[in-house]
Amino acid sequence: MVMGENGDVYQVNLLEKLLVPLLSKLSNFVIDGGIWLNTQRPEWNDANNAIVGNGLSMVTLYYMRRYVTFMQKLICRAPINVALSSEVAVWLTKTSQVLSEAAASLRVEKITPQSRKSLLTKLAKVAEEYRMGVYANGFSGKSTLEMTEVEELLRVSKTLLDHTIHSNKRDDGLYNAYNILDLQGDGANVEYLYPMLEGQVAILSAGILDATQAVDLLTKLFDSEMFREDQLSFMLYPDRDLTAF
Repeated sequence: MVMGENGDVYQVNLLEKLLVPLLSKLSNFVIDGGIWLNTQRPEWNDANNAIVGNGLSMVTLYYMRRYVTFMQKLICRAPINVALSSEVAVWLTKTSQVLSEAAASLRVEKITPQSRKSLLTKLAKVAEEYRMGVYANGFSGKSTLEMTEVEELLRVSKTLLDHTIHSNKRDDGLYNAYNILDLQGDGANVEYLYPMLEGQVAILSAGILDATQAVDLLTKLFDSEMFREDQLSFMLYPDRDLTAF
């Protein structure tokens, strides 16, 4: 609970409660890679602790895509203006500006390690300003924001999420679940891992595949090394020969 100056619990509306988790994850967005699983709040470690520190989650990104679509439908029924915490309103506006610039550049040039790191740094900086300000001073009050600004954040977010999803379709027809972030100098590279079952589950629920594409993915899944024909079931990831000690 966050307490106000008068000692009462600081309260916000439903829209703000829905926006803050999205903004938190967008602040760790690595284009073409996923959501950075770093330990800086308000993000989290990968549950299996196998790629802590440099892991990127496409699974999270697939569910974010579904979440954004849900919110786009929800706010169609909202009023023209909405009251958000002033700090959250600034966070939203600045994040949307950074993402809009990235989306515009996609139309004229390809993503490079340098542009990838630049985008990540800008998003993280905006989130840091929000976080440090609230930690130090709390919330200063509410500001009125036009719903069109929320709509624009969702629109541009979906554009970049969809771009990243398309770039994470594998040559074998499956989709990446987790990737590795390699930060070197002024660049950020993405290294792809082997396929995992949860990645396929997440992309099927993301709402981006049509019926034909979904059937094709399921066919590829049965053809993959994750399928156990003797059990008519799937493993979490292909059986691998690990290097001995």
